[in-house]
Amino acid sequence: MKKALLIAITGLLAAGCAEMQTYSPQLRSDWDTTLYRARQAIDGGNYFAADKLIDEFVRTHPETRQAREIAFWKAAYLLDPANDHGSLPAGIAGLDGYLTANPNGWYRNEATVLRRTAAVADAIANATKALAAATDSSSTVVVKDTVVVGSKSRDEQIAALKDQLAQSKAELAKVSAELDRIKKRLANPSN
Repeated sequence: MKKALLIAITGLLAAGCAEMQTYSPQLRSDWDTTLYRARQAIDGGNYFAADKLIDEFVRTHPETRQAREIAFWKAAYLLDPANDHGSLPAGIAGLDGYLTANPNGWYRNEATVLRRTAAVADAIANATKALAAATDSSSTVVVKDTVVVGSKSRDEQIAALKDQLAQSKAELAKVSAELDRIKKRLANPSN
């Protein structure tokens, strides 16, 4: 009886593994092919085609882990400065969605660093806009880290914004270096 039970369990395990092996390679192949073709489209500046390719993967492979990971790539493509239809706020929102929906996502660390980088870039863009507005009007109220400064002279406001911009640029340089490291790692996933 024990021997028959042992043989039955072994047989079921072998059959289960055999079926997973026949299903998994096709999914992996489709995933690799989709990412490869999307990257080719991005390299050619065709973000629309890349978006359609990855949307098609989600449609044909719903409820798979790979389909959930597509959110990272969509957000990353939105953040790309070469994407005319992308934006920092949209990319940040996409990364927030990915991080919330995928607590154990494959690209969680990369998404976190990319989100920080995008937030710094967005802060720099906003500081630049604020600096331009400050040079246009000396009575403009400047908001910095939730502290409202309204009684400074125009020159003091400009100096403060320039300091903040310099700090943001230094932070951006650090985060960009980390992002480059991550890009290299993503470009060569076998390492």
